[in-house]
Amino acid sequence: MQLQSEEKWLEVITCLNKAINLKADEPVFYRQRGEAYIQLCDFQSAILNYKKACMLSSGDAAAYQRLTFLFYFHGQCLFDQRLYPEALEAFSRAAEMNPNNIGYHIRSISCLAALQRHGECLALVNKRLEVDHDNPDLYVMRARLHEMFRNTTLCYYDVKDALALQPDHPEARQMMSSLEQKAAENRLQAMQLNIAGKHREALQKISIAIETNPSVAEYHVLRGALHRKLNDFNAAIDDFLLALDKCDHDEENPTYANAQRQLLLTYNDFAVEYCFFKQGELNFAMQDYHQALELDGSDAAVAARISVIHNEFGVNLYQDKNYVDAEAKFTLALQCNPHVGQYYISRSRARYMLENLAGARQDLLLGLLLDPTNEDVLSILARLFPGKSVADVINSPAAAAAQSMLMNMGPAAALTKAPPLPFMLHMAGGGDGAKQNEEEGGGAVWRPAGCFPSFTLCMEEKQFNVALVHEKKKVELEVKEALQNRRPLRHHGTRIQPLPPASGQPRYGSQLKGRVPVMSPAVKRGRKPGGYNWRTFSLGIGLQDS
Repeated sequence: MQLQSEEKWLEVITCLNKAINLKADEPVFYRQRGEAYIQLCDFQSAILNYKKACMLSSGDAAAYQRLTFLFYFHGQCLFDQRLYPEALEAFSRAAEMNPNNIGYHIRSISCLAALQRHGECLALVNKRLEVDHDNPDLYVMRARLHEMFRNTTLCYYDVKDALALQPDHPEARQMMSSLEQKAAENRLQAMQLNIAGKHREALQKISIAIETNPSVAEYHVLRGALHRKLNDFNAAIDDFLLALDKCDHDEENPTYANAQRQLLLTYNDFAVEYCFFKQGELNFAMQDYHQALELDGSDAAVAARISVIHNEFGVNLYQDKNYVDAEAKFTLALQCNPHVGQYYISRSRARYMLENLAGARQDLLLGLLLDPTNEDVLSILARLFPGKSVADVINSPAAAAAQSMLMNMGPAAALTKAPPLPFMLHMAGGGDGAKQNEEEGGGAVWRPAGCFPSFTLCMEEKQFNVALVHEKKKVELEVKEALQNRRPLRHHGTRIQPLPPASGQPRYGSQLKGRVPVMSPAVKRGRKPGGYNWRTFSLGIGLQDS
């Protein structure tokens, strides 16, 4: 004890060793030697001495509490040296000995986070929250863990729970302000990208905003509108329904009114896009699109969809080998949207089959310039430009002229109104009703005048929307299957030159006088007989010797 007052710790340990050798069952000697080791920063030896003291005197609460603190202090030293596994073991021992001390649990969580053992870290916090669920600091701690692991939505809800327990909690208020600011910045970026026409990039930004602050209904309305532009109607409907729920169905809320309007427009787009166009009812789709165009004649999206329908008509006619009508439909598609390379390539095929080689070459050049990666170009390029590569064709004077034509090309031509379907005129009351409507300037539309009894609603609008949501997934699966099984324009079979058109006189002797064939006038003048027409195949289909 005299050496201890002089702080000669090594001599103190030497004397205590002699005392323990003489009386090994005295717990006071072990506690004193443990304190000496603490002064020498030998925490491991100090822990061993206090363990021995606790074993010799099980009722010594002071020794037990001191041992618990030594585990914690030793773990903190190891943590400062970034020895996280050893520090975790020390903190865990301290937490086991004193489970009511939240500081020990926090240090264990810090070690687990530093070791990137995310699952165990969250499990430990969740276990602690089951016991102490009214502690806002624990919610803030779990929120920081979620933020570290980039689970911003869970982070937001934990901060919200912390503020509900303690509204003036400084760290929780600071984290909530940071989350709201980050969400607002991503929303602003999404709006700017949407104006620039970069809808997919805008969708990513608004999704980040929703994950950061999921309580704002307006964010769901914006994301739903972007999904609608990208024709992802399922996701759009889900977002609009979420916006309605987050507005608590308050009809006076402007966000609720906007979400409801967007939802109805999405249902309409879904019905037109899938129920009519994707299922092959192109005539119905054309009528609906033209009615939409009458409401807003400047809507470029409607004109683009009309061009797609004309193209589908052309593809079907081409597959039916009706090349004349197919060319006309492809031309209508280009009038609606002259900046789609696939339409030019499709019309080039139709013109090629009609032996309009000049027009086919020009269309192929335009399609190649607009869509240079289109694989359909390669299959017809060799027939229209024999022996030429894609680079040769692009660098040719004809391609330069086509490029100039594209630069001078204006917007889509004025769209003509689609003719009404025959049965629509019949349902409208015959020719008189249609004629009267045309005189009024509205064109022939469906007008059920006098043909049906007065109708009454069989279901409410909400029930109709719910039923439509249940059916849309089934329709979408059928649409995908129909699109996958659609026959392409590319031909993989044998390519041979067709026979020349029939003429009034035979090309070679087909009339016999006795056993001597009568030669045609062309053969008599020294021309090659028609049977050798295959030699001119390299000149292109339809080019015959003159």
